[in-house]
Amino acid sequence: MASRTVVVTGAASGIGRALVLAHAERDDQVYALDRDGEAMADLEGKDIRMMPVDVTDMIALERIADDIWGEAGGVDWVYANAGVSAGGALMKATPEQFEKCFAVNVIGVWATLQVFARRMAEAGQPGRLCLTGSEHSLGFQHAGAGIYTASKHAVLGMADVWRHELPDTITMSVLCPGLTATGIGEHPDASAAANAFGKAMMAEGLDPAIVAHATIEGVERGDFLITTHTASKIGWDARKSDVEAAFDNVPDEGRDVERYAVPAAIQRVRAKLSESK
Repeated sequence: MASRTVVVTGAASGIGRALVLAHAERDDQVYALDRDGEAMADLEGKDIRMMPVDVTDMIALERIADDIWGEAGGVDWVYANAGVSAGGALMKATPEQFEKCFAVNVIGVWATLQVFARRMAEAGQPGRLCLTGSEHSLGFQHAGAGIYTASKHAVLGMADVWRHELPDTITMSVLCPGLTATGIGEHPDASAAANAFGKAMMAEGLDPAIVAHATIEGVERGDFLITTHTASKIGWDARKSDVEAAFDNVPDEGRDVERYAVPAAIQRVRAKLSESK
């Protein structure tokens, strides 16, 4: 008998596939979601249900969620893992590249939680959510991935807000993996040379199975940030240094925390408006 009901998006390959297999090993009932149904075909099994869907299609996600709730009665864990990469210099980027990357990495992540977390919260069900960010969520890692980096910063920002809006019974985690051996470095619209380089680069990464197991352990602990590579800290350390230096230079007039903290200001404004009625 399955001990958990788990949803994984981006389940056809890479970290998503590894998460599906790792949870199946734990006798969890896993719903594997990906737009590439053929690539998931070999995942179908007793504890794995393959459900083809594009995470940018919220109506289709709603139907999938209805089917899962009707079949399993609810969901315990959700991994909003589907993602795509986008390479190249920002100065040469196109709006179409931004739209494609942000549609999956940001809107798709939001839509997944909007559909599944909402149902969990409305039903009063405890649960765990995990969004797949990146080491790029934490700070600058390397040039040539500006669109992807921006999208993964957005994932971390969303997660920070989600965890404060959700009931206490639902935990939020963000997986921030470093270089992992997935196929995300290859693009259908890239040149053969670029794809060969991308494939070789990703082959240098950590085994996705290791990342999946570390992720599950972090989600079980209730960690907000889950990291898998100490090399990722280089980007964070640089970001931290910049932030601390910026606050050292705050003008004296801006140092009154109570005066300018937005939550405190909201309370004051609401009180003033209530008194004026």
